[in-house]
Amino acid sequence: MKQKVLNLIYIIVGNILIALAVNTLILENHIIVGGTSGIGNVLNYYFHIPVSLSVGCLNVCLFLVGLFFIGKKFAMTTLISTFLFPIVLQFFETHAMFHHYLNDPLLAAILAACCVGVGIGLILRANASTGGVDILAILLNKKLGFPVHIVLNCIDLSILVLQFTFNDTTHVIYGIMIVMITAVVLNKTLTQGTSLVQLTVISDEYETIKESILHEFDAGVTLLASEKGYTKENSKLILSVLPYRKLPSIKAKIHEIDPYAFVIVSHVEEVGGKGFTLEKRNA
Repeated sequence: MKQKVLNLIYIIVGNILIALAVNTLILENHIIVGGTSGIGNVLNYYFHIPVSLSVGCLNVCLFLVGLFFIGKKFAMTTLISTFLFPIVLQFFETHAMFHHYLNDPLLAAILAACCVGVGIGLILRANASTGGVDILAILLNKKLGFPVHIVLNCIDLSILVLQFTFNDTTHVIYGIMIVMITAVVLNKTLTQGTSLVQLTVISDEYETIKESILHEFDAGVTLLASEKGYTKENSKLILSVLPYRKLPSIKAKIHEIDPYAFVIVSHVEEVGGKGFTLEKRNA
């Protein structure tokens, strides 16, 4: 029950952040945008139809398409976003206090990308969908076998091209920049902002290094059986996942113990289990 409530909060907050970014930062500064919001922007420019109205109608139509052709289970994951997003978008659209508070397009683009990335990330973490043109991509994948990411990119590209006619080059570049920053922020949100490194050490002094990492730096260590490629001798390989802040001190300690140790450092996006997503317990 607690997780369901948390998921609902994620979906609501996510849609609010996306609507705030689209209406008061992106469209307000004439920056191009993809998805149903981009279509709404085109219709608003040429036919003076409110963006929130266009987005609402499109979302409902696409929701019905998903319901009838993809299934009820998928449709339920998009239900809240389908109706909540245009309502929140209309709220921001009709309240003057949310307009003209940030008239620097570059700063607006950066802030909007962060909001959209976090918003989509929260919705996906709730195992829900933002709906919109995603439904078309999933439908074409299911019926015709087209890759979802390719279809989605083609749809978004078409929507962006339609907006080239009433936007200058600078604002088009801002729109592209939003897409790139959004992807980075979305990834960080999905991984809970975790920033860790995987440390792999090959050394004859593996026991001493292991004890140092365990007791001096309070980091977990796993020893993996290994064999030296040249001499065929059996040895142990040290594997540890730890925060970036501990890396310099541990590397210095390893060098102190064995100046010839072979050290590999790799970036880690996400880690789960005891000591990370679960509390440590004494053996």
